[in-house]
Amino acid sequence: MYPGVVTDPILDDLLLFLEHAPTPFHAVAQAAEALDNAGFRALAEADPWSDLAPGRYHATVGGSSLVAFVVPKGPHAAFRLVGAHTDSPNLRLKPRPEYAKEGYLQLGVEVYGGALLNSWLDRDLSLAGRVFVESGGRTSPVLVKIDRPLCRVAQLAIHLDRDQNEKLALNRQEHLAPLLGLAGPSAPSLTALLARELEADASAIRAMELMLYDVAGPAVSGIDGEFIHSGRLDNLAMCHAATTALTLAAGAAEAGGVVPMIALFDHEEVGSESATGAHSAFLPRALERISAGRGLSRDQHFQALARSFCVSADMAHAVHPNFADRHEARHKPVLGGGPVIKTNAQQRYATSAATALLFERICARADVPFQHYAHRTDLPCGTTIGPITSTLLGIPTVDVGNPMLSMHSARELAGTRDPALMTRALACFLEGAD
Repeated sequence: MYPGVVTDPILDDLLLFLEHAPTPFHAVAQAAEALDNAGFRALAEADPWSDLAPGRYHATVGGSSLVAFVVPKGPHAAFRLVGAHTDSPNLRLKPRPEYAKEGYLQLGVEVYGGALLNSWLDRDLSLAGRVFVESGGRTSPVLVKIDRPLCRVAQLAIHLDRDQNEKLALNRQEHLAPLLGLAGPSAPSLTALLARELEADASAIRAMELMLYDVAGPAVSGIDGEFIHSGRLDNLAMCHAATTALTLAAGAAEAGGVVPMIALFDHEEVGSESATGAHSAFLPRALERISAGRGLSRDQHFQALARSFCVSADMAHAVHPNFADRHEARHKPVLGGGPVIKTNAQQRYATSAATALLFERICARADVPFQHYAHRTDLPCGTTIGPITSTLLGIPTVDVGNPMLSMHSARELAGTRDPALMTRALACFLEGAD
């Protein structure tokens, strides 16, 4: 895919996944397509799951979260769960985004999650998300991704603020509104633009959920092709690893005694408290329905949970050579060094000594190197869906992730060797390895 750079099929597929998934809605659609191609059958939450035959299944909720699992031929004794999240920090359009100011047509945006705001300045941006279109008396969501530069958050010239290089300060309300065009009576509306993209009548567009994304696609760089540059590596790289691992493990899992399962959640970057987030009833409900659909009693379901294990997969901090003092001195993961096991005594990560050891054993069995990460004690630590999942389900959990730089930037950086390593470890885990 990239001339002169030696890659592998998993990396190539990840790059395509990143390119085609500018939003959580697209990420779930991409994952569902990969699962369909691997023989997984779509289930709807509103359909009965009362008689689940052995096989491969996936189900979505809200268009931005997904679970997929394999029902073995015999009775299952446990679940093997990998969790990740589909959302990334970005700029999202407000419900009534268009306005004119000083002769420009602009878009009102809201900052989603802990975005690095300066990384969105002076980039070729466009819009993606979903639009609700009415047809035949029904309103349905339609994915949209405008594949060309459409707007830009223009930075103030250095001549108008000489202190910017030393102390850039961006007001989220006033300074991040992108320029969409020049205002005037002949300027087209955003609705008209979307209607052209969707080849629909503008009057049929009833609602929209849109966000900005950088149109520059993923790229491989480095003197020997060591690096990936892309938006949304946190955390689509882990969504891709989980999905790919499940497709690789499905054959072996069908003859085993555990249910391998992945759960890809929306809204992790804003706390997970939503109908499609990790704090919702979506996952506990799906697990219980799987057990009930296989004829297990409620007590047998709880027995299966007690024997289960969860891997929370979310990208990890690699040591930054220009800011090495911001890292804990004896826990400095490197790009290309394999999965990172993340530990925090304040339970910002769900890892314990026991679950870390289990994951180390899985890596050894898969012939995958691993690393350890701990945050500096004098800095606040981020968190993942791991503590939430372990709290809701009471399942032992380990937090892991591939190392990266520029986390939460519009354009992040990771290593080209790590995706295959993580995928191999997760596939080994989902096959039932302890």
